[in-house]
Amino acid sequence: MRRHTGANGGDIVRSGSPTFFGVPLAGDLRQIKADVAFLGIPFDMGTNDRPGSRFGPRLIRDASMRFAGIGRDGWYDIEENRHILQGVRMVDGGDVNIRTVDFFTNFQKITEAVAALRATGALPVQVGGDHACTYPIVRAFTGRPLQVVQFDAHLDYTDEWQGQRYSHDNQMRRISELPGVGLICHVGIRSLFERVEPVEAARGRGNVIIPSKTIVEQGAHTAIERLPLTDAPCYVTIDIDVLSPSIAPGTGFPEPGGISYYHLKEALITLARRTTIVGFDVVEVAPWFDSPAAVTPRVAARLMLDFLGAIFERRE
Repeated sequence: MRRHTGANGGDIVRSGSPTFFGVPLAGDLRQIKADVAFLGIPFDMGTNDRPGSRFGPRLIRDASMRFAGIGRDGWYDIEENRHILQGVRMVDGGDVNIRTVDFFTNFQKITEAVAALRATGALPVQVGGDHACTYPIVRAFTGRPLQVVQFDAHLDYTDEWQGQRYSHDNQMRRISELPGVGLICHVGIRSLFERVEPVEAARGRGNVIIPSKTIVEQGAHTAIERLPLTDAPCYVTIDIDVLSPSIAPGTGFPEPGGISYYHLKEALITLARRTTIVGFDVVEVAPWFDSPAAVTPRVAARLMLDFLGAIFERRE
């Protein structure tokens, strides 16, 4: 993203394609020199209901341009009464080059792209795409102890359905099998279950399940404070359908009920203050199911800034 400056020093034209929050576009993932690197994953081959989340990265980029132009001065959050992301260098790593219908090649590309970002020392922020892509993302973090916190309306812990073990309905089950993955927390769950086996398997492994109703009744801060987090680094995955569909209708599998934007913001801030976040993703934004106001990508973009602000506040 580039700005042209007039003779009087004022901005007169903005040229170039949208990037996440208007930050520079990286030419080579291996040469990134930044604190945060965004990565789009236009993948929805794992969807078993309504497809369309492959367009999520593009529309969230467009929506995030509402927050562009701040540069390294950061933003002032009047509700939190503090500046966020001052001096934090951010770049857009572009999109993973998804190949049509080649499921496992795409998984490998996702893992390699995230691993390349991690090798630079930048905090990787992935934007999907359906929730199946979180499995190959987390695969790039494993080998050493890792805990995972999932915000979602659905447990996504099915082992196998009609012979399929890789979809947006079982990525958390596959993540639980990766080396080094310890505690898994599922936050905001509220869907009805056709089979009780996924719930029993999750609880039997020691996973923690926090229903959406618990957050609504007790508050997000209380719910997150009660998570039995360890000292291990934490990866966070955010399915936009954890929010009420009245707030985020643009998703492929909306569920009645859910939490508010403020619930999720408070939960993310509380989590960032409790543990070391090594990366996160935002998935399942399907723009063509959005309201005419196109609010879901903008909500997703704002939550990304909220979470990043809390992560770097803790680092400071």
